[in-house]
Amino acid sequence: MAAGRYGVISGTSADLAAIGAQIEAVVRKAGLDAAVATSSLALDAEGLTPMQATRALRYALSTFARGGSAAMQQAGFADGLSGFVAIACSRALALRQAIAERRFGMAFQPIVSLGDGAIHHVEALLRPQPGPDGELDQPGDFVTFAETVGLSEELDWAVLEAVCGAARRSRGIRIAANLSGLSLQSPGFRARLLELLDAEPLLASRLLIEITETAEIEEEAEAVRMVEALRRRGLPLCIDDFGAGAAAFRYLRAFRVDYVKIDGTYVRNAMRSEQDRGIVAAMVDLARNVGARVVAEQIETGAEAAAMRDLGVDYAQGWHFGRPGPLPGG
Repeated sequence: MAAGRYGVISGTSADLAAIGAQIEAVVRKAGLDAAVATSSLALDAEGLTPMQATRALRYALSTFARGGSAAMQQAGFADGLSGFVAIACSRALALRQAIAERRFGMAFQPIVSLGDGAIHHVEALLRPQPGPDGELDQPGDFVTFAETVGLSEELDWAVLEAVCGAARRSRGIRIAANLSGLSLQSPGFRARLLELLDAEPLLASRLLIEITETAEIEEEAEAVRMVEALRRRGLPLCIDDFGAGAAAFRYLRAFRVDYVKIDGTYVRNAMRSEQDRGIVAAMVDLARNVGARVVAEQIETGAEAAAMRDLGVDYAQGWHFGRPGPLPGG
């Protein structure tokens, strides 16, 4: 395992701390450093629908991966999923207010061509601002909690409005905006977005939509209608974090997209083993077979950029080419 990765043991009364200590001992015996955090979670989900319970569990897992058992307790999971419900309502109200007040900013990171190094487009990245209590949510936590409590459409629309504002002053550079699966499959969100694009056709030439996998799409037919409607208006689409979850492969089959962004984990692994380089090469071939260009993310060194170029990747994003910051030329 690695930083941010975790294993799940279900339905056990075993001593998790003891299991963690055993894992540490095995890893250290192999000559590697190890630090294993453990936490238990009661899955009683009284008052939650199955889908709400699933999203709450996913949020719990991402919280644990980010900050271990301390972060779990701070998020309200000390008493299990049901305990989380008790504080989720007040947090949801605060989040809705933060969205309504646009209490977030946007940073823009370039995506460059590996052929000539020119900026192809930029990605708009959410940057939450501190609330009245002075606390600052991490972007991933901000988004994941919005999905958990049913506010993803409100957040996606607020972000999209901010990105459209940037696109109007972008002097032609295309800006990628992230759209969750929950919004992609929503007929109401689709109608609202298409109305905006039909009122301002120029926006389609300045935007790009990245389909995220943080919340899996359930109504695939509705999502396909959204994808096809956006493509008819000339708006390109990208599957984000390809390979990070199983759903991305289903999305590639279901949706006609223009770009596939390979998850940064594969970039790092490709620098360490021939087998992992073969996996990236297979992803590139798969994307090409459906007519999509390939972006590699989290490129931090020239060696990583060269390796991705040799594997047939078209574009790259990462600190090697620029950190998130102000809109170029904006």
